[in-house]
Amino acid sequence: MSIIIAIVFMGLLELGRSQYLTNTVHKTSAATEKINDLWCYSCNATDDGESCIELSSGNNATYAKKCNPDEYICMVKQFSYTTSTENSTSTPKLWSLERRCINTCEAGCIIIGERTKLYACTSCCEKSFCNTGRARSASLTADFRTRTVALFALSLLVMFSVGKPILAPGPML
Repeated sequence: MSIIIAIVFMGLLELGRSQYLTNTVHKTSAATEKINDLWCYSCNATDDGESCIELSSGNNATYAKKCNPDEYICMVKQFSYTTSTENSTSTPKLWSLERRCINTCEAGCIIIGERTKLYACTSCCEKSFCNTGRARSASLTADFRTRTVALFALSLLVMFSVGKPILAPGPML
């Protein structure tokens, strides 16, 4: 009986030892430390003017900034607006633009308003000096194209079905 207990005890001990070895990962402090070598452009069009908006037009080194250890993303945030009448919509007018390092970022555009539309667009990237654009969202352009094509197809459908029944009555089963 004591032999059986000893075998069971040894088996449990071995099982515990194998779980301990497989569930534990040892890392040195250098391996756990993620080194952040990200550089982004950092400026605000309100303070820095046109040179922040059009980075290619001047000395970009002025706006180069080493990101903080917890900031792994470069960001561009643009605020613009359009005004509409019954017949037309103005071209987007830039209101503000900001470039900087950030720790979290959600790319895309938020549009608010009817006759006066406010656009808040954000673009995010993770390579040094990648925040050069104007934060126009590709999804906004694609969404506009999709709606335009759908509206055109719908107008063709309506135009060619005027005076014709859309669904011809069939035999009732």
